[in-house]
Amino acid sequence: MNHRPGRIAKQMKIHLPQDTVTDTNQREQLGDDSVIGDWQLDRSITSAGPEHSLLQFQAAPAGTPTHFDYLLHTPADPNSASALSLLQREFHISQQLSSPHLLPVLDVHLENPPYFIVTPRLPGDTLRTVLHNRGKLELYNALWLLRQAAQAVAALHARGWSTPRLHADNLQIEPDGHLTLSTVGHARRIKNEIDDEALIYADTCRLAGLFMEMTNDDLASTVGNNREFSRQISDCYVGPTSSVTTLLREMLNPSSPCDKQSVQILVERLVRLEIGFLSRPA
Repeated sequence: MNHRPGRIAKQMKIHLPQDTVTDTNQREQLGDDSVIGDWQLDRSITSAGPEHSLLQFQAAPAGTPTHFDYLLHTPADPNSASALSLLQREFHISQQLSSPHLLPVLDVHLENPPYFIVTPRLPGDTLRTVLHNRGKLELYNALWLLRQAAQAVAALHARGWSTPRLHADNLQIEPDGHLTLSTVGHARRIKNEIDDEALIYADTCRLAGLFMEMTNDDLASTVGNNREFSRQISDCYVGPTSSVTTLLREMLNPSSPCDKQSVQILVERLVRLEIGFLSRPA
């Protein structure tokens, strides 16, 4: 299912392992039923959500069991109000906005048990697994992924949501380098101007943290160092290392509170950097 546009990053080569089964007893927790609603289940993938309150299964429309191209998400405890709330929020946000970096919800059953939602099952693996298998990424690839994560966050902000679980376990990386924020049931509503500033700044900090996790330690340590980059504040094209770290420093260390910039501005500036860097000869 190719639901997103996008330009493949230069030299982006990520070789990912096949899906692995974890929490092998999850299927048994559902009893002997292999069909929920109009969906036939295959094998459990993992548990998810706070304290593993949700179960995820490979699934296919009933009658077509040879193509398990979907994920069915259902509460581990069918009586859990918090797990149901996660599914309801996933569905609600999916109805509010569409982004190539957020999963669409394709089917829902939330009025009475069995509660579930269905999303596409994307190829690839989490950013955490990619970093574990490959180690730190080259800067161009880290920039490519950081920009996509920022686009997902900006889409949520535009509809009044913040995402406290913006971390490597919740970001799916496809073999072509496309990034998707896997779940948004944890998102928090931005309710007022004070929340707006605090939550948006917190999400910007999380984006910087992702960049630090993806790149070399000596590069990451320079983020936020005002002295080292004081001469490069307005220069987006000095070089990839100094440019990205300078950009993040500006976002996280504004000269005055009124200078705080939105994540959408961060996206726009990352796109400028990406175009500048990827258009240069190798």
